[in-house]
Amino acid sequence: MKHVATLFSISLAACSSSLPTRYVIERDLGQYHYRRYQETFDAEIPIAGNRAHGHTAAYLKRSARGVDAISAFVTVYERPAKLTERLRSELAALPGFELKTETVAGQYAWLLASGSDASFWIWPSGQYVVKLGAAVGQSLPDSIAEPYAELYPSDLDSFGHAREGAASGGSEPEAEEPDEAKPKASEKPGTLAEAKPAR
Repeated sequence: MKHVATLFSISLAACSSSLPTRYVIERDLGQYHYRRYQETFDAEIPIAGNRAHGHTAAYLKRSARGVDAISAFVTVYERPAKLTERLRSELAALPGFELKTETVAGQYAWLLASGSDASFWIWPSGQYVVKLGAAVGQSLPDSIAEPYAELYPSDLDSFGHAREGAASGGSEPEAEEPDEAKPKASEKPGTLAEAKPAR
């Protein structure tokens, strides 16, 4: 048992050491030039009871339009459990944005798009959440998407939920009815209308 625990610890250390020290890629990617790094001490999408901090990078390229910019934001949460469904719920509720699932660098990611704002490609990978952003009308270059997908393999399936066995999987328990709303064993509805649940 002790031997298994030791191997498990070594395996975790190997996975952790493969990530950049500051979680984002701090070098040029393809034709895009790395420009800056910034750490944030708040999560873009706060999850109650699951503290997080973020790391950002920017990549720039001159084009016919002027300068194309791609942003990268890696959020590190304390715990991965149930993270995918919590994030999906929060993103789907954002006003002015449409959330759908599409393929990015051979894996699945959420596309959070707005007709007047930037587009963002987001995916959870264990306790990490990657968000790559581009201006409206600008596509996500493979030269940036692929290195991030390799570092942070997506936990999503084709429906935008956590894959079976993914570390960020699990669903939130449904809220129970308050006790006062539940009929007591001795109480019987007098009519069919009273027996129907309130809508």
